[in-house]
Amino acid sequence: MKSEEQVACEKTMTGLLKRKFAELEDDAAYSSSSSSSPSSSVGSSSWESDEETSSSDPKTSTALTSPDVTPPSILKKSKRLKRNNVEFDRVTVYYFPRCQGFTSVPSRGGCTLGMVSKHATCRQFTLAEFLNEQENSRREKVKERLKEEKLQALKWKLTLNGTKESEEANRLTTDDISDDDIDIGNAVLGEGCFLQPFPAKKRRALLKAVGVKKIDKEEKRELHNIRLSREDCGCDCQEFCDPETCSCSLAGIKCQDRKST
Repeated sequence: MKSEEQVACEKTMTGLLKRKFAELEDDAAYSSSSSSSPSSSVGSSSWESDEETSSSDPKTSTALTSPDVTPPSILKKSKRLKRNNVEFDRVTVYYFPRCQGFTSVPSRGGCTLGMVSKHATCRQFTLAEFLNEQENSRREKVKERLKEEKLQALKWKLTLNGTKESEEANRLTTDDISDDDIDIGNAVLGEGCFLQPFPAKKRRALLKAVGVKKIDKEEKRELHNIRLSREDCGCDCQEFCDPETCSCSLAGIKCQDRKST
């Protein structure tokens, strides 16, 4: 049997233990509430900072909500036309010596003009220099043509329109015509850029001037035969074509009746 003093002592110890457990529970609850409060404060501070940032940056908000900004199209863009331009800055001119041609049939008879297969010299010009060179060349050609016209007029005057022989007229050349007698002011320089046919004597003189000592005379006869064959065109077929006697058929071409040509 416990005495009254022992019972009173046990009740006192039990009360002390209860108070200690109650204090420990209160401390644990306070620590948990204090540890969760910083995270909420951090979240609230970050939310407030985002709101301040968004409100303090009007450009960003305006750019996102502005109706004037057109989004890029996802459709295929049309191809831009590329201009392929070729530009030149210099001109190279090759000069070929003259020779007897054997490549054409002049309508006025005589030998033909040609050039050798390899150039003798070459020159380089800028575009401006080349334009000036062409203008000077045309001017010289026009001057030469006017001199020839002046020479022919003078010869006609000395020979009384070709009715009288004149040794003086036969000796005259374009070198006898002075440049002062030629006025190219009213002449059209564009006419000098076209090739002008030379008479037979002029062609022979050009060949001799470049050192051609002997001109093949056989070419002259061959060219004469070619011109005659061009004048005599067609066959002698009458009403019907006989392939055995038709010159066209014998030559392997379609019958060309002279009457029809």
